[in-house]
Amino acid sequence: MCQRSSYQIFDRSPISAVTIKVKPSSSCSKNSSAMHFFPNYNCEQSLYDVNDFIIPATENSAVSITTRMIEVEHILRFCDHTTIRKHSNAYSSLNITSIYKCSEQQRCILPPLYRYEYENEKIIKKPQLCWFRLPKAVIKRNYRALNYIIFIKHFVEFTQLGLIRDNLIINKVKTRHIDTCEYDPENDPLCPKFRILKILEMIETNPRKYEAMFFYGSLIEIKINWKCNLDKRLEYCKPHYEFQRLDVQPYKDNPYDPGSNFLTSRYFFRPNESELHRVHTRIYNLHIIVSVTGEVGKFDLFQTTTSIGSFLGIFGTGTIVCDFIAAFFTNFKSLKYDI
Repeated sequence: MCQRSSYQIFDRSPISAVTIKVKPSSSCSKNSSAMHFFPNYNCEQSLYDVNDFIIPATENSAVSITTRMIEVEHILRFCDHTTIRKHSNAYSSLNITSIYKCSEQQRCILPPLYRYEYENEKIIKKPQLCWFRLPKAVIKRNYRALNYIIFIKHFVEFTQLGLIRDNLIINKVKTRHIDTCEYDPENDPLCPKFRILKILEMIETNPRKYEAMFFYGSLIEIKINWKCNLDKRLEYCKPHYEFQRLDVQPYKDNPYDPGSNFLTSRYFFRPNESELHRVHTRIYNLHIIVSVTGEVGKFDLFQTTTSIGSFLGIFGTGTIVCDFIAAFFTNFKSLKYDI
C-alpha cells in the first residue's frame, strides 16, 4: 500500500527534442590509461578542423564523428573498344563483332550527370562508360576525436502531468560551471558536456578495443532517463545518463560490415580537362544516438481509493476461503451436539 504505484498516477510517454554540438577540447586528456593504446596520436597537433569530421552535419538526435576516411579517385572514360572474330557454322565465314571491355577494376554504370540524357535510350545506344580507379588511395585517421567534447541540450515534456524540464535548468544559476565542467559519473553527473575518451572508458572496459572502434567505427547510445516524483520538490527531478554500445561484438561475428560506416561520393572536373572525376569516400565513424526516456509519478485520489479498496477486499476474500474450507473439508459427522 505504501509503494508509489499504490497511490500515484504515472506518465511514461515523454516528448523530447535533442540538440547536439561538437567542439574540440581546449585541453588534452593525458592522464587516461587509454592513451597508451594510441601511440601515433599527438594531442598538441591538430591537422583537421572538427567541422570537417561531423558527417553528415545534421541528424535527428544523433551525431556522427568520423574516425577514419578512405578516399579513392576514379576517372570516367569509355571502355576499351576491341574487335574479336567469331566463326559462323552456317556460312563458314568470319564475322567481325565489336564488344566493349573494361581493362581495370571499375563499375560500368552511368554517373548521375549522364542518366537523364540517356535514360530513355536502349542499352545498345547508351555510351559504354566505366569508372577507372586510380591506384592511389588516401587514408586519414582522426585520433583528435578522442578529445572532442559533445554538448547535449535537450527538452522533455510529460503532457499527462504537465511537467516540462530540460537538462540546463539545474545549472542556470551556475553559467560559468557549464563553460568549464565535464561529465563525470561521480564528481559531476549533471554536466551536459561529454568527452569522447570518457565515453569510451564507460562503455568498454577493455582499452585494447579502442583502436578497433576507431578503425571500424562503432554505434553508441547515450540514454537520458528521467525518474521524477512530483510529490517532492521539483529540484530533485534530475536526468540520469547511461551509456552503452549497440554494434555487434566482436567484429568477426558481424555477418555484414562491422562497426559503423557509409559511402559517399563527389564529382568534379580538373582545370583544363574534360574527363569527369569522382572521389569515393568510405567514412568510418562513431555514430552516437541520444534517446530520452522517463517516468513521472504524482499523487492521485482515484488511484489511492482504488488501492485502499483492493486492500480491504483482501479481508473479504479471507472470509470466503474460510467458509469454503469449513463447508467442504471439515468432517461434520464427528461433531457431537448437545440437545
